[in-house]
Amino acid sequence: MSKRSCDQAVERIYFYLDGEITWYRRLRINWHLRSCRMCEGAYDFEHRFRSVVRDKCSEDVPDELLERLRSVLRENDE
Repeated sequence: MSKRSCDQAVERIYFYLDGEITWYRRLRINWHLRSCRMCEGAYDFEHRFRSVVRDKCSEDVPDELLERLRSVLRENDE
């Protein structure tokens, strides 16, 4: 794997986890994760981390806050 491929996969991992990327990018990242153990490890860590946070947080996040966070993340992806 090239460093560029890894950099692209890692910088989009949050969008991948949130399902906020195009099907084509999702397919490419999925392929990359299957063939790159280092990035697969990063994905596994983030996925488990999010699961723990979600399970341990008992308060609901207001929809307005979620939308603001998504907006900021989309701006950073461009």
